[in-house]
Amino acid sequence: MKSCLLSAITKLSLVFLLIPCGRLVAQVSVSGTIVDPDGAAVPDEDVILKSPRAADQNVARASSDSNGHFHLLRVKPGNYDLLIPGKYGFDDYRSPLHVTASMHEVTIKLSTPKVSETVTVATETPQLELDNSSNRDQVSASASLMEKVPVFDQDYIAALTPFLDQTGVATMGVSIIVDGVEMKGTGVSASAIAEARINNDPYSAETNRPGKGRIEIMTKPGSPQFHGTLNFTFRDSTFDAANYFAVSKPFEQKRIYEGSITGPVPVDHKTTFLLSGTRQEDNLQSVVHANIPSGLFTANVPTPVHDTEFAARISHDFSPTHRISFQYNVTDTISRNFGVGGLVLAEAGVNTQAREDDVIFNDRWIVSSTLLNQLQLFYEKDHNPTRSVVNAQKITVDGAFTGGGAQADLLNTENNGKINDIVSWSHQKHYVKFGVNIPNLSRRAWEDHTNRLGTYNFSSIGDYRSEIPYSFTQQEGVGRTVFWMNEIGTFVQDQIQLRPNLQFTAGLRYDWQTYFKSGLDFAPRFSVAYSSPDRRTILRGGAGLFYDRSGVQPMADLKRYNGVIIRSFTLLNPAYSNPYPVGTNLATLPTNLVTRTDATRIPYTTNFSAGVEREIAKGLTVAATYRGTIGVHLFRSRDINAPVPPFYDAGRPDPNFGTVRQIESEGRQVGNALDLTLQGKASRWFSGMAQYTFSHTDNNTGGIAWFPANQYSLEGEYGRADFDQRHRFNLLATFNEDHWVNLGAAVKAYSGLPYTETSGVDAFNTGILNARPAGISRNTLESGGTAELDLRWSHDLLVPRKGAEKIPAFSFAVDAFNITNRTNFMSYVGNVQSAFFEQPTAAAPARRLQFTARIKF
Repeated sequence: MKSCLLSAITKLSLVFLLIPCGRLVAQVSVSGTIVDPDGAAVPDEDVILKSPRAADQNVARASSDSNGHFHLLRVKPGNYDLLIPGKYGFDDYRSPLHVTASMHEVTIKLSTPKVSETVTVATETPQLELDNSSNRDQVSASASLMEKVPVFDQDYIAALTPFLDQTGVATMGVSIIVDGVEMKGTGVSASAIAEARINNDPYSAETNRPGKGRIEIMTKPGSPQFHGTLNFTFRDSTFDAANYFAVSKPFEQKRIYEGSITGPVPVDHKTTFLLSGTRQEDNLQSVVHANIPSGLFTANVPTPVHDTEFAARISHDFSPTHRISFQYNVTDTISRNFGVGGLVLAEAGVNTQAREDDVIFNDRWIVSSTLLNQLQLFYEKDHNPTRSVVNAQKITVDGAFTGGGAQADLLNTENNGKINDIVSWSHQKHYVKFGVNIPNLSRRAWEDHTNRLGTYNFSSIGDYRSEIPYSFTQQEGVGRTVFWMNEIGTFVQDQIQLRPNLQFTAGLRYDWQTYFKSGLDFAPRFSVAYSSPDRRTILRGGAGLFYDRSGVQPMADLKRYNGVIIRSFTLLNPAYSNPYPVGTNLATLPTNLVTRTDATRIPYTTNFSAGVEREIAKGLTVAATYRGTIGVHLFRSRDINAPVPPFYDAGRPDPNFGTVRQIESEGRQVGNALDLTLQGKASRWFSGMAQYTFSHTDNNTGGIAWFPANQYSLEGEYGRADFDQRHRFNLLATFNEDHWVNLGAAVKAYSGLPYTETSGVDAFNTGILNARPAGISRNTLESGGTAELDLRWSHDLLVPRKGAEKIPAFSFAVDAFNITNRTNFMSYVGNVQSAFFEQPTAAAPARRLQFTARIKF
């Protein structure tokens, strides 16, 4: 099967590469690169092509990407004016351009302004464009913005994650796309990132996830001139407030050494390099707040994390239309006492390591003025060991504490290949993209030695004192399994310019993966955009299907828990200290299994939206968008060997097996949301984005590892989704930029999350302990809300470099996170028998200060 699969992939790739390139002269694409005075690429610049006969009419418009490249599509040969409104301190650029059918890339060098007292009044250029990637409901953060707003630990992904919508996130987690390739992280350090976006082209057929379920990262390209950035970030608990649950403020310190450098390789003038790296030494402490037999217990526990990352890229231009690059990334993260905090005692922590090595090949070829091919090959190797801090039986008391040993010894490795081959072709009113996305051709190996000494589970601290556990679980077996996780996608999309102010896009995507039924997973998608005559108002709408991905965990469960590789046992109401009756042979005990039915398939959601965008001032836009989602065949789990009602104590239907977890796709979900988004730049007083979302999402499943209370009935399960928050407000912005009295701000304000009230009694005799009191439905309780204000003050020391031009050679910044020191509680307990019922057992960090020094050259 593997040989047939690889053969099909190879043939499909060849078809994309060998498309006839006939002479298409009716309309062409204008491509180019924007650079600064030193030849470094300039991203996120608007490129506008105007008709000299109608100065207020835009013929085409685009934005430069992280490499400074831009593409103006569907342009007829002729004479035009090329305009680039100056950003980031550059002069406006304007030049005549003669477009021919055979023209190659153009290079545009921006200049810095000269000192002048001349005041020029120019016609304002509308900021709104029809292209889906220019929608104003998206979150777009450039490197210059992220340098001026408070970003904790230089973690851009964490700073932007609040803008995501959980209805768009896959079972396997958030989709992170770096320079077109799906990855687990950014691959490069913070100063090598050019831009990050969320909801860029929400109905694109090129990606598996909707716009609000993915983060797209564009990294900085190589430069023909030497450029570099060095950052040092420092935090110390001396400047911080104490956590709400901490009896005393522990010593904590964080040091981050980060930087990047790019420049030419001396061999020739066509080869450049990029080096980036970071070393993070985080001496954290977590707060344990638990109820143990002797009473309330609170302690600070060291949980240090050390992270090392390095990336190296070399790029070569064979011609102005053909570039290749090779890149190597390595990430090594070591954590100690991971998982400790809240109800988890220090003895139940684990030590972990996550090592990832990547090799990336990128080939970008402009075949003709209307045809572009992008080929990316990616190899990833992972090594992730986990070891328990204490080797002892695990004790779990619901709503009170978790102690003993973690029983979590595990090693998983991964050898993964990824392939992207995407073709872009323009002809007359059409801009067509098609290609192959293969995010996983992955060989996984798991060495599972978890729970070898067993785990006792108690429903309350009273039962623990009385030595009355409700269940005991233990595992044995070889524990090693090897399996393949393969995911393949292919797509075609056509963006049609029906009229100068009307654009329609239609696409079709196909996704397939191993282990779950997905043979007919075709996902049609479309969107439409209409612009008012003055180009200051745009109406948008769209709809599409999006298929889920299971991720690796359920595949590993299906492979391991087959009664051979791992034999897992669950004993109900066992004796404490010696759960097995005298003379018990473990080989004869009924084993737990993980199965799926032939009908279990990949879930999908139908997303649809309608919105309006309006330019309210030069450079400032507001958007209102309604979004709806309907989830079908969502994942859940169910014990199909649970005792049959109403005789819950009568034993299991098949006594040869214990818990038989069956992965099903029978869940459903309905969600509605309204987004109000303000973004842009209003003089120096405001630059950034703010977004308010009102939403409501209901479903009857908590995910692929979730079980209903009653294994034979879903009554009371349909209710608020686990992630349902009525109100969400996020802001990232700068105020009074480029002035001594400046401020960067991040605001997060959310209403509470739902959680479930449980009875603390294993009423259904399943060993799951998720039964609810009579008449109580799922997720009827609500946690407290969250509010956090983060601020940043920074100052750049400008030094002259060329003529009148100045650059920020040295910068200093102070960040204050949760500056109001508000206590944001989390980890609420729903067990009615717990002393912590309806109370939080953890809190988000109190006020923290962060200091950063930066050198640029």
